[in-house]
Amino acid sequence: MRLNKVIPVSRLGPQWAGVKVLVTEAGFQQGNFQQTAYGFNLGVHVGDEPSEVEARRAAVQAEMGAPIVWLNQVHGCDVFKANDLPDSTPPQADASITTFDHTTLAIMTADCLPVVFAAINASGKVLGVGAAHAGWRGLHAGVLQATANALADSCAVPAGQVKAWMGPAIGPESFEVGQDVLDAFVQQNPSNAACFKADQTKDKYLANIYALARIALNNVGIVNVEGGDLDTLTDSRWFSHRRGQHQGVPSGRFATLIRLLPSQVA
Repeated sequence: MRLNKVIPVSRLGPQWAGVKVLVTEAGFQQGNFQQTAYGFNLGVHVGDEPSEVEARRAAVQAEMGAPIVWLNQVHGCDVFKANDLPDSTPPQADASITTFDHTTLAIMTADCLPVVFAAINASGKVLGVGAAHAGWRGLHAGVLQATANALADSCAVPAGQVKAWMGPAIGPESFEVGQDVLDAFVQQNPSNAACFKADQTKDKYLANIYALARIALNNVGIVNVEGGDLDTLTDSRWFSHRRGQHQGVPSGRFATLIRLLPSQVA
């Protein structure tokens, strides 16, 4: 596979000094690389050619300027401390944190919610970063709270000094869920009821995963939360597992990545 020097990336992300955030795109429209059924897919588990996935990952790693920690995401809430790079086996976790500048953290999604974090000291200097994968199961299990708390503990700051940015995910007018999902969130926190509305045409509910995430983050003291206005199902810039199911085509995975830049190391 031959890649152009320009990889398909979104001009998205928080404007945090000392931090680099990058969100890749599906890439079907840019024409920056050899076209395949999977586009600029970064997932190794979706049926794509492994050598092509590795070539794309290498291009993204070169863009980030530091080795990437890829996770084996399982819709849980385990947080991997990535100050030391893992061996060739990806850690089984749905979030990672680091206080080192020689590591890039990555989350792969295709409708689930990617969230990146930065912990700052009293003078505003970034001490560490984190990234989390929040599908509804992981969100309900507490993956965002676990990531924020782990990062705050690692940086010895209160959770209120952690800020978050929510990347592209399935939007509130597209995320159909059943009664079981509504009940699970409302039983956990009655305030979550406002994040669901009945779909009048089906026996379903529309869930606002962005609003659910904000409530979860606010509950651990994080009030600086950005992002949350995109929809992977309707926006073809990104892969969508549900859109792929509807169209009967394979869906790749895009990545949301974050790195603490060297100038920020205390």
